Amino acid sequence: MPTVPLDAGHLRPERGPLFAHQGRLPRLPVPDLESTLARYAASLEPLLPPDQLARSRRAIEAFGGSAEGQELQRRLRERAAEPGRANWLEEWWNDLSYMGYRDPVIPYVSYHYSFNDDPACTRPAQRAARLISGAIAFRRMVADGSLPPDMQRDAPLCSHSYKFMFNACRIPHIPSDRCRTAPYVGNETIVVARNGQFFAFSFVRDDGAVLAVDDIAATLEQIIEAADSGA
Repeated sequence: MPTVPLDAGHLRPERGPLFAHQGRLPRLPVPDLESTLARYAASLEPLLPPDQLARSRRAIEAFGGSAEGQELQRRLRERAAEPGRANWLEEWWNDLSYMGYRDPVIPYVSYHYSFNDDPACTRPAQRAARLISGAIAFRRMVADGSLPPDMQRDAPLCSHSYKFMFNACRIPHIPSDRCRTAPYVGNETIVVARNGQFFAFSFVRDDGAVLAVDDIAATLEQIIEAADSGA
């Protein structure tokens, strides 16, 4: 989930094993200008006919030797060296790819999930309830930081985006949307869409216990019946 811009006061603490390595992760390096331009030129090869490709290569070479190119590279290195900035690309990437992107993020940007078949489920509501129950358990591990961090062999990967996996939403705004997060405690609501109607219910009981799978399934069955009957 994108991380900028955020509404003040909703930054979440980084705790537990999930975030234990955050302070030791390396900063995103700044590639040298020659490498960046070479990769850009290579990316044009399958897209342009020979005459346009040759013209683009000349423009790229001229930019690489220009004072403007050197100045922009200097500013990029300066940005990357700012105290507290671990990733010089993050804000730009989030804005261009998510917050400022005006086509539907789904399905054009966001990844999707697929699930293995569960032979034990014979009804859609039962299947949905098991998925919800699993998501609730996963959310709990994200909230308390007990989820192990993603690893690349023996090296931990950044866990920052996990803070925006649950209880976060995108607020429309011009020129770029904003991300708003809500505390985990007190915001335990599931929203269900069925036949153009929206229903909401809490997955936490009055005594603080999380609903069992069968209870979630029963609630979903009631929603399906109400939506299909037009009640």
